[in-house]
Amino acid sequence: MFDLPGPIGTFANFLVIAAGFGFIIFIHELGHFLAAKWAGIRVLAFSIGFGQIACSYRKGVGFRRGSSEREYLKRAKGLNAEQTQELHNQISPTEYRLSWLPLGGYVKMLGQEDLNPDATSSEPDSYQNCSVPKRMVVICAGVVMNVISAAILFIIVFNAGLKVFPAKAGYIVQDGPAAIATAVDRDDIEPGLQRGDRITQINGKKMYSFEHIMPEIAMSRKGSPVSIVVEREGVEQPIEFSALPVKNPMTGLLGIQIDPPITTQIKTTDDPELVRQISMLAGEFGLPMLQPEDRLVEIDGQPMRSPFDLIDKAEQSGGNPFSVTIERAGSTLTSQVSPVRELQLGQISTGDGEMAIAHTLGLAGVMMVNPNASPEDTKQGLMPGDVFARVGDKAFPSVDEGITIVKANAGKQLTLEVLRGNPESGYERVNLEVQVTASGTIGFYPAMSTGHSSFVHKPIKIASIVERGEAEEADAKPKHLDTPAMTLIEYPGSRIARIGDTPITTLRDVAGAIVAATEAAYDSGAESFAVPVTLQLPLPVQPDGSIPTTTSDWTLSRADIDSLRELGWTLPGGNAISQLFVPEQVIDRSPSPVAAIERGIAESRRVMMQTYLTFLRLFQGSVQVQHLKGPVGIAHLGTQIASQGFIWVLFFMALISINLAVINFLPLPIVDGGQFLMLCYEGLRGRPVPIVIQNVATMAGLLLIGCIFLFVTFNDIKNILGV
Repeated sequence: MFDLPGPIGTFANFLVIAAGFGFIIFIHELGHFLAAKWAGIRVLAFSIGFGQIACSYRKGVGFRRGSSEREYLKRAKGLNAEQTQELHNQISPTEYRLSWLPLGGYVKMLGQEDLNPDATSSEPDSYQNCSVPKRMVVICAGVVMNVISAAILFIIVFNAGLKVFPAKAGYIVQDGPAAIATAVDRDDIEPGLQRGDRITQINGKKMYSFEHIMPEIAMSRKGSPVSIVVEREGVEQPIEFSALPVKNPMTGLLGIQIDPPITTQIKTTDDPELVRQISMLAGEFGLPMLQPEDRLVEIDGQPMRSPFDLIDKAEQSGGNPFSVTIERAGSTLTSQVSPVRELQLGQISTGDGEMAIAHTLGLAGVMMVNPNASPEDTKQGLMPGDVFARVGDKAFPSVDEGITIVKANAGKQLTLEVLRGNPESGYERVNLEVQVTASGTIGFYPAMSTGHSSFVHKPIKIASIVERGEAEEADAKPKHLDTPAMTLIEYPGSRIARIGDTPITTLRDVAGAIVAATEAAYDSGAESFAVPVTLQLPLPVQPDGSIPTTTSDWTLSRADIDSLRELGWTLPGGNAISQLFVPEQVIDRSPSPVAAIERGIAESRRVMMQTYLTFLRLFQGSVQVQHLKGPVGIAHLGTQIASQGFIWVLFFMALISINLAVINFLPLPIVDGGQFLMLCYEGLRGRPVPIVIQNVATMAGLLLIGCIFLFVTFNDIKNILGV
């Protein structure tokens, strides 16, 4: 929101979100206050903010530094009803306060304290002596005000217009739910969504933006297909698809594996560090010359509509290079991109669950310093391209293992051993003692060595993506099976030097080399294959200076060879190119003020129902408690959202307001929903819930809320720190 650099801008955005959050709570309490006044309940205080009272105003007393409550109570002590009324004609019983912590507010009514059910009063204008229906109105008023204020904010937002990602399919993961979705009652339509499809409905609900699509899918019932209606260019009638969402191994939420559309322009930034990151990423995808603000215009002389055209071209290339034309400051330049073999995808078990991994028959790379990083991006003696031979006590770790070890040694010294060099000239072993920062970093951009060298990690058990999806559908754990690599690799850090007659430079060469070495036997119908493999072992160099080497036959099955022959071609850095390009965005604006009102009301209802659905999915297991955010997470997310502009701040405040309304009306003793249930009991039985039960329920509610608060706050901090 504020165009200020670095931490100053972040802090300014945080203050905006904190003020907005405080305003939402203030509106909630204002609802209670106005309803209490209407019901004739004596309101002792209405405060903006919490904590020590900075100043106050009371009719008949005027403005005061601090509070005038002591003076009022002294004058009201011992008065009968008539005298009390006479006093209130002179001095208002209500004190309006401004407290030092301006994060919300509170209402103090005579005879009502959420955390102290014993705080009753026999006065005729006390909370207890008000009728049950009126007290219900008072309890509900805060929630109603939050819903009304959210609707008003949504109306303002959609009247002004909100910049969003369009509800269109961008990149579609191959063999993912969206790619294999089946058209309903349309034999003329091939399976799968297509890039550019405009998604208009999911499960009968209208989709206004891509931001609507992901939560709707995530909140769908586990194991049940979702209905997706799209409009496709060149097809007159909308097409309905049925897709079965799968759990994202990174987020743990259900999804259909699509990304929003992006433009052909490289992201723009003046931050030198971000410029270096863009250059590094561009290098990984085989386009090292790209700079911020460049625009890709042609592939092999044909106009480029989307950066995802690069992926299509690589898939269709057969491994042959293709040209890319780039527009920069009014001039053009051309570069060559050389596609590489695809890798197999699978899931491995980690300490925290599951992680996706790219491999070839179980052969996977080790952690290295990103070779496309610049020297100034690496610290403490590390250099771009260094391969980690040891991190602490772990030899040739994967990226996940290496980062875990580094974080575990935060604030300590750590011993590293790296291999520096290349396959042609050889590698030099370099030992380093580095200081790990308090946040658990050394000072380098990590990468997997798979596309840069032929060093291999220890053999691993892998569950295929398909097997994982089938296991989730059956509500079972995926089976992690032995891989062919387990019969080949004895020492982690071994380097594959040759397969058959083909020299191996990187692990991406392995699949093609195996296919070439087995082609004749495969064509003759063989079921088993002996593939000669030469390995350089991670053992001490021999007295004559030679590297220990071994050659053996690697026995593979026809199914193994089939899985390699099915692999296609891709960009050197894979398919995740979205992070390089400016996302496609549109303005989500209602065509008229009346339409904005309708949209605001509809959006309020949608968010409210989705919040309730979140709690349902928590119990059903498709949403985890780890996905919930507490105050720290909300503040962190809000600070990021505030950087997108004032309208996004209003939209975020509307979301928070609806969520506050829902949470406040849950049937828990210390929130409005629990108080409402107790009033229902009192109305039906003619007497209030016994004080003992109220006290026990209040303590239980406090304990539950406290535990949830601590849990979500812990997760928020862990997620922010990336641990």
